Amino acid sequence: MYRLLIVDNEEIIVNHLYEIFRGMDHLNLDVYKAYGSKEAIEWLNRTRIDIVLTDIDMPDIDGLQLMKEVFRIWPQCKVILLTGHSEFGFVYKAIQHRDVSYILKSEDIEKVIQVVEENLSKIRKEIKTEDLISNAKKQVHMALDLFQEDYLMCILKGDRSVQITEEQFGKLSIPLNVQWPITLVLGMIDKFPENCDYMQQMQLLYSVRQIIQRYIATHLNVSIILDENRRFVIFVQPKESLSSTISVDAEMRDQFYNKTLSFLKGILEVIQSASQENFNMPISLTVSSKASRWDEIANQYHSLQHLLNYRIGIENNILLIDSEFNDNIDDESVTENTYDVQCLEGEELVKTLKLKNLAVIEQYLESGQREDFYEALDQFLIPLRGIHSKSNIIAQEAFYTVSLYLMSYINRWGLIEKVVFQMGQIKLMRTELFDSWGDAALYLMELASVLFNMQTIEQKKRADNIIDFLQGFIKGNLDEDLSLVRLAEQVHLNPSYLSRIYKQETGRNLTEFIDTTRLTKAKNLLKSENSRINDIARRVGYESATSFNRFFKKATGYSPQEYRERHLFGML
Repeated sequence: MYRLLIVDNEEIIVNHLYEIFRGMDHLNLDVYKAYGSKEAIEWLNRTRIDIVLTDIDMPDIDGLQLMKEVFRIWPQCKVILLTGHSEFGFVYKAIQHRDVSYILKSEDIEKVIQVVEENLSKIRKEIKTEDLISNAKKQVHMALDLFQEDYLMCILKGDRSVQITEEQFGKLSIPLNVQWPITLVLGMIDKFPENCDYMQQMQLLYSVRQIIQRYIATHLNVSIILDENRRFVIFVQPKESLSSTISVDAEMRDQFYNKTLSFLKGILEVIQSASQENFNMPISLTVSSKASRWDEIANQYHSLQHLLNYRIGIENNILLIDSEFNDNIDDESVTENTYDVQCLEGEELVKTLKLKNLAVIEQYLESGQREDFYEALDQFLIPLRGIHSKSNIIAQEAFYTVSLYLMSYINRWGLIEKVVFQMGQIKLMRTELFDSWGDAALYLMELASVLFNMQTIEQKKRADNIIDFLQGFIKGNLDEDLSLVRLAEQVHLNPSYLSRIYKQETGRNLTEFIDTTRLTKAKNLLKSENSRINDIARRVGYESATSFNRFFKKATGYSPQEYRERHLFGML
């Protein structure tokens, strides 16, 4: 969903345009309004904006000054200037910018809609960067900063033998400042397109990496690597971190990092959209809300790995900030083990257990990929079923390895009592309770099924709790700001992520619920009170009676006054 901000110091113009674009569902627009440049700048600092439709002639901060602020905060934003004939020479230079267009105030509303649609088309085309794949194909065959990537991975793993010094950063051409903290972003492709082989997957990975580099590096200093599980680890610092001309104190540095986080919250949505639209691949992202020192970054990395597996409902494409979920998840880092290849001898043939693949199995359970988990675990356990000797050491190692992980998962999510209730005695680590390794393997699969069912129930519960809270909040605050951004702030979620979850779980958009709730309350007020129409309009969230009348008549076929009269005469 794209975001349009309408700015003018004349409320009647803003409200009129707001109602028009808010009713154009086919544009997929989330519409916001500001009665002047100062209020507009507050919105720009609060959330990502894709298009700003603004008057030029405004007091204090005019449209051209606002335009500069727009591009400073959101470089990819499009600006549409509303101008009069006499002002054309004044704005001629400004409209030479490729992301600026203008509309004469004398033109009708159809022209305004047309220009907005043209800018939306531009945004979609920019996201569809077809040359990314071809560039990635060339680069994937080259050694892309291998030493730099290995060095940063050692830091992420907390390898104390690695020196974190300015000299090392210089030798490795790492575009970051060792003296400044790091904001970390961790992302993963939730699902590759079907029938992708290894090379195609790598090409897609590096294409997405280019998208990330393109959008973030315009505004921030960034270094991107892929970790052992092919997840994107994005190291981010403000542009000011590499400036030798800027002297900053702690307060100013905090301001830079706050702006960095605000920018990331918005631009990462764009990256998700670009990945989805270009390659049909959902990508999930988690962000550290507080910058970490380089010697503390390993803890932050492990925390984000855990958060990346957090799900609400069945939605992919998650975008979560760690500080907003401190009360929801356990922040203890999960140690990722690496395993050597072991051999398991059967009576008729030799099977090879590649225990290092267990990392993939773990990831499937954590992220709720049930079918992939069963397939991977079944392949892992096939050799186990062919072993008859209960004293076989390699068979025991395989069983204990899976058991330890499942036990760790059960403990971390506090599921012991629920598992015992559904399955009775927990048999993990108890090989003597099974007649054969085949029975042991079957038990592990059955336990995993129970855990997936619990996971689904918990995810549904989280989504239901959020929806129940939001619907109650909306009903109690109809006369206040009910923008998607405001609602998302109430539940500590990204606006676009919240919108998708609500549609996924309820089958309708949030705006539909808001409109239905406003209509219901308006009907009740019209039936039960003698309040003026203007007062009722304000109580259900409309600043003008004209907008309220238009909304009510579209929904019922009657104006508010006609509806009241028909009720009084028993005609409803």
